[in-house]
Amino acid sequence: MPMQRTRTHLLAWFIFSISTFILNESNLVHLNNSFLYSQELQSTLILQKGDSWLEIQPGEKVYIRSYRKSLFGKRVLTDIPQRKIIASGPKTKPTTFISINHQQKVLITESDAIALSDFYSIAPLSGSTMALKTAKNGVIGGFCGGFALSVVMFIGAAEVGSDETLSVILLSSFIGGITAVYGGIFGLIGGFFTPDITEEFIVGPDEWSIVEQ
Repeated sequence: MPMQRTRTHLLAWFIFSISTFILNESNLVHLNNSFLYSQELQSTLILQKGDSWLEIQPGEKVYIRSYRKSLFGKRVLTDIPQRKIIASGPKTKPTTFISINHQQKVLITESDAIALSDFYSIAPLSGSTMALKTAKNGVIGGFCGGFALSVVMFIGAAEVGSDETLSVILLSSFIGGITAVYGGIFGLIGGFFTPDITEEFIVGPDEWSIVEQ
């Protein structure tokens, strides 16, 4: 009986370890050590570009784009949701800026500790939502998806002669219009729950630089 219980514990530990590794590497769950910095003094993030200055205060809501490793070990850049019809990388979420540790070169948020070498940009929230942007992206994406899928289905179902090409285009456009309406409605609804930004400030050469206090 004790041996069986030991095997059960070992199996549970093994499953937990493998699951943690997969989730962490796949960006579905990004495990971090931000809680290790929770007792540190809060420090303002100061950015400079030429004669322009920007201060991000502790407690301010922001989007942060950073480089992370994918499941296959590839370095990918996160993206702000709904800025493009097709995101260029995993979507980042709104978070609260806590502090910056210049000695350990780490940017600290309420849910993450980001190495400055992986830090790409920061975008303060504007207080409004992305409802109109998501509705627009939904309309465009819905039409393109519905139109393309309809054309492929019609061509795959039967041979389309030159005299039927116009009919296929018109019918596919009609179906694309329907999917565009649904895409716009769902995009509008989803956008009400997606905070918008004022501006994205990229950190790097010829861009904004971090000022050490």
